[in-house]
Amino acid sequence: MEYALVLLWFVVFQALAFVTLPLAARLFPGFPDRGAAFALPVALVVTTTVAYWVGHVAFGRWTAFLAVAFVAGISGLLLWSDRSLRPDRDAHRGTGIRLRAYAETMIVFGIAFGLLVAVRAVDPSIHPGGGEKFLDFGILKSLLRADALPPEDMWWAGEHVLYYYGGHLATAVLTQLTGTEGEFAYNLALSGFYAMLVTAAYGLAGAMADARGVPRRTAGAFGAFFVGFAANLVTAVTGLVWLLPDSIAQGVADWVARPIAESTSGELVTEGLDSFGYWGPSRVIPGTINEFPLFSFVNGDLHAHMVSTPFLLLVAALGFAYYQSGPGALRRRRALAFGVLPVTVGLLGLVNVWSFPTGLGVVWLALVFSPADPVTLFPGVATDDAAEPVADGGGSGGTSVGTTVRLLTETRRIAGSFAATAVVAVAAVAWVAPFVFGILLRSTGNRSIAFLPEPASAVGLLLVHGAFLVVFAAYLWPRARAAFDVDGVRFGLLAAALAAVAWAMNYAVLVLVVPLLVVGWVLLRTVGNVADADGGVGYETVLLVAGAGLVTLVEFVYVKDSAAGGRFNTVFKVYMQVWVLWATAAGTALAALVASNGPSDWTLPGVGIERSQVMRGLAAVLVASTALYGGLALGGHFTADQHRTDDPTLAGKAYVEDHHPGEAAAIAWLDDKEGQPHIVSPPGREVYAWSSPASSLTGLPTVIGWVYHEGIYRGHDTAEFRAETVDLVYTGTWADRAELLRKHDVKYIYVGPRAREQYSAENLQFGQYPGIEPAFSEGDVTIYRVDQSEL
Repeated sequence: MEYALVLLWFVVFQALAFVTLPLAARLFPGFPDRGAAFALPVALVVTTTVAYWVGHVAFGRWTAFLAVAFVAGISGLLLWSDRSLRPDRDAHRGTGIRLRAYAETMIVFGIAFGLLVAVRAVDPSIHPGGGEKFLDFGILKSLLRADALPPEDMWWAGEHVLYYYGGHLATAVLTQLTGTEGEFAYNLALSGFYAMLVTAAYGLAGAMADARGVPRRTAGAFGAFFVGFAANLVTAVTGLVWLLPDSIAQGVADWVARPIAESTSGELVTEGLDSFGYWGPSRVIPGTINEFPLFSFVNGDLHAHMVSTPFLLLVAALGFAYYQSGPGALRRRRALAFGVLPVTVGLLGLVNVWSFPTGLGVVWLALVFSPADPVTLFPGVATDDAAEPVADGGGSGGTSVGTTVRLLTETRRIAGSFAATAVVAVAAVAWVAPFVFGILLRSTGNRSIAFLPEPASAVGLLLVHGAFLVVFAAYLWPRARAAFDVDGVRFGLLAAALAAVAWAMNYAVLVLVVPLLVVGWVLLRTVGNVADADGGVGYETVLLVAGAGLVTLVEFVYVKDSAAGGRFNTVFKVYMQVWVLWATAAGTALAALVASNGPSDWTLPGVGIERSQVMRGLAAVLVASTALYGGLALGGHFTADQHRTDDPTLAGKAYVEDHHPGEAAAIAWLDDKEGQPHIVSPPGREVYAWSSPASSLTGLPTVIGWVYHEGIYRGHDTAEFRAETVDLVYTGTWADRAELLRKHDVKYIYVGPRAREQYSAENLQFGQYPGIEPAFSEGDVTIYRVDQSEL
């Protein structure tokens, strides 16, 4: 086990966070930790953005140190110009750095970092099965070899990647700072991103709770748990069903599983926990993927939908910082909205394009629900100090006039928020313009918006989101009753009518999710941010509305692309974002529920159990039920044999010696080569299989790697045509071979087990041709060197 490397990376992470504390304190003065939980994500946004722009001129290890010097310079300038940002001796006074809070976040980060390091140490393999590790590691290695950005595509020699690579770039910056080999950096960076996510959830949930008068550490702990360890209810429901007598259990299991029978979760429910595997509960709603962070990080891809999560929470935190800024803090609001948020949202899009619209949506909601009028962000509009949520039904000219005024006010606020968000969007695109115009818009244009997919069943939605829905319903219901004097009978009749309509339309989301969205929205714009004991709601409800909007949206609209059929890819990417937003909000909401304060107190008749006790019981049940998956998954992970090494290690390629010994030496030989000489290897027509390992594990560009993936980026016909031309390198006449080797500037020809399976031995005797000679031969692999001048 590489303990020294683990310590080095932990120290580097904490050093980056410490250096960025002054900037974080300036951004988050209203947070109880003064932004300490977000110091590291802020540092990575700045350093990655600097490395991105400088890297288009020249890229190397010096770029990483220059980027760190830049963020250190910003912090130093802030400390020099603003003495209030210096460390506070009094933990409850001032807006400066709170070292105790920084130590607290360091502990949270360290626990999460240590957990995932342990997870990766028993199975560190960068293998092709069940995920995108070959893609992610290949891009990382390409970046580490590149002398300028964007990096060359390791599966499409001669052209740069057509993929969002911001997360891989951030990883490359960290790798260069630490001087670590890529195979170790992959697992250490993955652990760091997981720890950043957990720490950010802890910080944001705690900050939202502190603003509500709720214990921040309780909320932070709940938020960190729900984001980093909790899972959906599939495992718990399966266990509960099979606690029933066998004669009953099978019938109940079949009934529960019927709406999700085509998913792996349906199989798990019908077969019981004896057949549990960590993979099953990630596929619940048929035709979709329903991942959650613990599954994704245990699975071990350094993939965009995972790496982007701490940056999405950073956008949410910046939205909260704006939300906390009063109407009079115009300069600060403009700086956040038009200065800081565009950079962060732009970087979020560079890391994961699917998160870009979500980031803008969070910005829009923060502007809509902020006490300050968003229109005042624009020059020439006077600051409206009275732009608070409208809490009464009054109007200057009667009910109808008052209603008209409120509608006009809301329309103005929503339109102003749209206009300000559009400015953020344009500025964010400008910050990553080379990516947008050089990569995103150059990728294959076969994406379109489609409507009305097969909707999710009530069972599917409850199994995926049920824990959060329970928390949010318990949180909003008493506040809605206190605010609107809800009549129980009328509410029951309305709920029954809504359920009937949803049943007739086959849209369970109308009953389970949309009411939370509507009630949350109305509460935010009526009672708003008043004291929690008086029934108010705060920014946690903004995140609730954001997640509910996403869940509702994908029931009706999805992106049709060539990656997968139907809304498979849309739900996959969106549900991870929903989980992160809802888990953080649920941390604050659940902490408020178990606290003694609230809009109403009651006691269960006959037993004398108080509301807070009932809520604590609910919290215990939710934690236990959502933690069951983690216990079983990690238990299986630490005892499984697949891809394991004999001793704990973070070496991502260590398994190659055991599982592919005939190619290990050849891959290592290629990995030692400087720069990015082109190779040719058999086309990788089998996805998620041991194909194109020479390019995927070294970052050396091969003429065509995984054909299906390149087809998504460049068009399937184009990718298949190039694959057929590579076949000619192995089967064609010498004239064909020579022409193709020249065209693609091939330096090495890789002849391994795949080539021997696909092509005849006679066709693989490249040494008979001029300008080609064996450069390496060991095990199952011969590598030929090509002298372009002699072809």
